Amino acid sequence: MTNILYLTFTFRYKTNEFGYTKELTDNSHQKLHEIITKLKHSGLGYRKISKKLNEMGIKSVTDKTFYPSLVSNMWRTIKRREEKLNREVISEYTDFDIVFVERY
Repeated sequence: MTNILYLTFTFRYKTNEFGYTKELTDNSHQKLHEIITKLKHSGLGYRKISKKLNEMGIKSVTDKTFYPSLVSNMWRTIKRREEKLNREVISEYTDFDIVFVERY
């Protein structure tokens, strides 16, 4: 009979890298997100942003004019995407233990 020694532990890894995040491959889509973000951070509301985008002659991805609820939905999507991509990666080892097992 022999005693075998095992080291046990729990490893936890939490990251956004395993989830699906749509790539903004279309340059105009990325540019539109940047414009909306810049206007929102300058203090404009959805109504003023939609008016500004329409004055600039910019169309939505589906080639439509902007209206406040569309800008609101896009802003919510932009924020959700940023939050997901900027989440902290957690990597940790916990619950260390030494286990003896008898083998015959």
